[in-house]
Amino acid sequence: MEAVLRTLNIAFAGQVSGKTLVDLGCLEGGWTAEFARAGFDALGIEARKVNIEKCKYVAEHLNLPNLRFCLDDALNIEQRGRFDAVFCSGLLYHLEDPAAYLRTLGEVTRRVLIIQTHYATAEESVPRQTYSLSDLVTHEGNLGRWYEEYPADADSEWVEQQTWTSYGNSRSFWLEKRHLLQVLRDVGFSPVYEQFDFLANAVTDDYIERHDRSLFVAYKADYDFNSAEL
Repeated sequence: MEAVLRTLNIAFAGQVSGKTLVDLGCLEGGWTAEFARAGFDALGIEARKVNIEKCKYVAEHLNLPNLRFCLDDALNIEQRGRFDAVFCSGLLYHLEDPAAYLRTLGEVTRRVLIIQTHYATAEESVPRQTYSLSDLVTHEGNLGRWYEEYPADADSEWVEQQTWTSYGNSRSFWLEKRHLLQVLRDVGFSPVYEQFDFLANAVTDDYIERHDRSLFVAYKADYDFNSAEL
């Protein structure tokens, strides 16, 4: 959380109060609440009813007027307008068409997109064996690997209760890391970089290698700090 807040403070030159932020697939709403505490006008979007009830409980007990939640599929983000900051943690690798979704996020993000996600690698890796990923293939014009979330004929009520799986698609596509970075460039973000200070110790912490998962930051360079939209 501290690393993400550091990036957000840099993105807005320390002036985060009143800036709009959306937390995509916010689960129980903990991160969304922290963004609101920091001063953002924070919206958490969550597709599962079991989670949104927990979000409502959080909102009711924190009494933060700048904290909101809504029950919706994160794929419908365009219907919510545009945001100064978009936080996409633990969601991208649960999507069937991640490149198309990144294109959408390029449209709704005014200033900065922060992504915490798994990615595929060109070589064999521990995560590939752990998650039973497919061979490297091309999808949406990008390299990556397929991951089966659950059987295609799984009962919808059962899927609703699987709060750490995809929503609405039984398989997901993990973009290969280089392709993930290039898609971000292609949809209008620059600069794009990987942020490492979310690790407790960059020398001894092998989280990234163990999970093929990291924190990525993508900026809109043409952000108008004096815009009337702010």
